[in-house]
Amino acid sequence: MSFTLAISTASAPACRALVQAALDTDPRVLPVPGPACVAWRAADQRAAVVTWGTPRVSWIWPEPASGAIHARTGVARVDPVYVAELPGTVVVSDRASWAAAVTRRLGTPDPVMIAALLNLGFPLGDATPFRGVRALGAARSLRAVGGRLAVREAPAALSATTATALTDAVAPLSEAAEPVELSLTGGKDSRLIAAALSAAKVPFRARTHGVTAHPDVTGARAIADRLGVEHVVTEPKPPGEASAADVLARLRSAVLVADGMLSAFENTGRPDPVFAATPIQVGGHGGELLRGGYASYARNPLRGAEQFRRLTTRRLRLLTPAAARGYLAALAPWTARFPRGPMRALDDFYLANRAGRWSAAARQAYRLRSELIQPFFDDGVVRAARAVPLRDRVSGQLHRDLLAALMPELADIPYAGRGSAPAVVDWRRGYGEDIAAFFRGYVLDQGSALSGIVNRRAAERVLRPPHTDHETVWLLATVTALLSQDWLQARASA
Repeated sequence: MSFTLAISTASAPACRALVQAALDTDPRVLPVPGPACVAWRAADQRAAVVTWGTPRVSWIWPEPASGAIHARTGVARVDPVYVAELPGTVVVSDRASWAAAVTRRLGTPDPVMIAALLNLGFPLGDATPFRGVRALGAARSLRAVGGRLAVREAPAALSATTATALTDAVAPLSEAAEPVELSLTGGKDSRLIAAALSAAKVPFRARTHGVTAHPDVTGARAIADRLGVEHVVTEPKPPGEASAADVLARLRSAVLVADGMLSAFENTGRPDPVFAATPIQVGGHGGELLRGGYASYARNPLRGAEQFRRLTTRRLRLLTPAAARGYLAALAPWTARFPRGPMRALDDFYLANRAGRWSAAARQAYRLRSELIQPFFDDGVVRAARAVPLRDRVSGQLHRDLLAALMPELADIPYAGRGSAPAVVDWRRGYGEDIAAFFRGYVLDQGSALSGIVNRRAAERVLRPPHTDHETVWLLATVTALLSQDWLQARASA
């Protein structure tokens, strides 16, 4: 795994200074080992590309003939591009923290991002944890030359049908050196990917993580048997008793690994992972795009606005008045759309923010460990699915049509979730009094880092034992690790 940072400036001295800053970046800022090295310099010395880690194909690249820097995002922008501008300078990176470090913005938080993380659990719009570093929008093409930036909408091509787009998305995997590995459950989404892989004649095997009696495992086994593919089940380890040191390490690591975009409540992994020599991993992540995203939760227009309000403002009390005003102003363009079409607004909000920001951070964290392909995020699949009437997606008609077109023999296998699943202990919600005391002390002892954004009295109420809103506790602690810059100690002993 590696990261890319590209620089375009109006003068050669400015470019040299920023290249040196990139080479001298504190290793604590990035989640994989270096080194940093200059991969390319323009002939006029006003542009350069620096990489960190093992070089790989990037969605940020130079144009040697003109000395320009290019970058591009997809419709779902799960491969993110971040931009920071200084006078006469453009810095582009696939890592927000690296762009912030090079432009000296690492300690300047963006209140909108922090407010969104506390309320949504992921970023909003183009905000990042670092003010002055923004995420490039969806389906955009960027060109920077001489320190000047130009962004335009990327050209789009629409496949004839969603089924065609899905098989086209997985077809190149047939050229892999060994069968790919599908993360298979008994649900809808990975079943569709299994159908697409089979239809495209891509060799694959299936793996399911879960206890033997779980409906996901039994459903996945039935699907694998029907398709005649190898199926491996890995059972989870019994949850251990976490210590305060374990939780502190998790908080720090989550900020570092997920670039400050996700809470430590999520399973983001640890820094400096050993890249597993495993087959290419394929998953059904993003299948909600086929069902209308958040519109599928509302089900009808009358509930749409209420669904949006609950989704976006459920923890508004945790913000100071100034931070709340800034956050609500960032939400205003979305709020204004609801009188005209609440269901479409929910669908679009899911694509732009949940898929485009939460999934991007989760995907980048996962790819530190293994190569991951997510066909539902392919541009052709997203565009083809969104061309289908929203009512046919929310009702599940698109999913049924896809399965009928790709592999109808999988349609009669019951979906997981229709029966009762064995209880699974979730230690993230079941921690004891000692961890609750650690959370309270960790957040409140570093109150100065939260000032101006987090309402201390509201935070104290959430942290008062016994904890009932565990996810919010994790969010507060993650924000504390981020704003205090304690996350820079992720590699240190807790």
